[in-house]
Amino acid sequence: MAVLQLRPVLTPEERQQKQKLILRDALALFSLFAIAIVLFFVTYLLFHSFSVHRQQLAQRWLARGDSALHAGQPQVAIDALRSALAYAPDEENLQIELAEALAAAGRTQEAVAYFNTLLETQPGNGLINLQLARLAARQGSEVLAIQYYQTALDGTWEGDGYIRRREVRLELVRYLIDCKRYEQARSQLLIAAGNAPDDPNIEIAVAGLLEQAQDPANTLHFYKKALQHRPVRLAALEGAGRAAYALSRYLQAKELLERTLNHPDFEKQPADIQAQYRNMLADADHILGLYPSSELTVRARAERILNARRIAQERLASCLSGKTAIPPQLQTLAGQWQQQPATLRLPQMEKDPELEQTIMQLVYQTEQITAQQCGAPTGDDALLLKIAQAPEAIELP
Repeated sequence: MAVLQLRPVLTPEERQQKQKLILRDALALFSLFAIAIVLFFVTYLLFHSFSVHRQQLAQRWLARGDSALHAGQPQVAIDALRSALAYAPDEENLQIELAEALAAAGRTQEAVAYFNTLLETQPGNGLINLQLARLAARQGSEVLAIQYYQTALDGTWEGDGYIRRREVRLELVRYLIDCKRYEQARSQLLIAAGNAPDDPNIEIAVAGLLEQAQDPANTLHFYKKALQHRPVRLAALEGAGRAAYALSRYLQAKELLERTLNHPDFEKQPADIQAQYRNMLADADHILGLYPSSELTVRARAERILNARRIAQERLASCLSGKTAIPPQLQTLAGQWQQQPATLRLPQMEKDPELEQTIMQLVYQTEQITAQQCGAPTGDDALLLKIAQAPEAIELP
């Protein structure tokens, strides 16, 4: 038969004592939790304060480094940036700035090594590749510099990547021009222009670089695009006038150069620059006065052809008189003139367009051959030589 075990019955005093023990244990546990929480927050605040202080020190040294770098004191910048990195060793921008300071100090090998280390972790960073391109250019490594420039163009950029890429592309163009890689420079410029907004400042910058890259046709195109904006910029007028002149488009050059001289800002230019454009305008005007345009009356055109004939024959005679042995080219040229009538009158010229064409071809040949054999011409001969280089372009709009 099972025996039932009965719990002892606690007296009121025992129950009260037990409750006090439970309460005391609960309070002790709570106190431990409270102390742990307080210690956690104190530790967090101390660590946060320490981290903030380190960040402030890093920013302070960074500001000193930036100021020194902009003041042309790269060694001071290096010391400051290294101090900044001691407080923020994982800050990538600081590492990049230190590498830039090393480059500015002429410590090229150290800078290259530093940037290459950064590149291993950030191969697509546009700024790092740009800096490596500049360093390669400084070391004379053309192929490597161009490769880094191209990688920078394809890389990632902070902020407005579109603007940064355009700036990098124009920097690459300047480098290609310095290396006389004109074809590559022209190609990059046309890409830059194709992606650029309708901004006269950009169009003028692109046109100026195209001019340096020996592309007068596209130079004229972009300067004329810039002229469509108001107010008209003097730089656009000057550039368009130069480009038209270089293309032998003297009728267009005259109109553009006249506008240049009448621009309100032209008188602010240095005296030698003003003289340059005035001389170009005078030459363009004189060339148009020599050129036997098809727009002239028959008589006026014949008069100009006879005048050009006289100038060319005098140039040939002067060239021959200075030679003890006549070169074959000059002998052939002199023989061609002897085959023409010794005397020509206006009525003859007016009635014989084929003769006009023959005479002008001889004039052009004379100016070109005598320039090769007897040196650069002056006066009207120099202007006729300009016409001879591209007679069909003289009156192009």
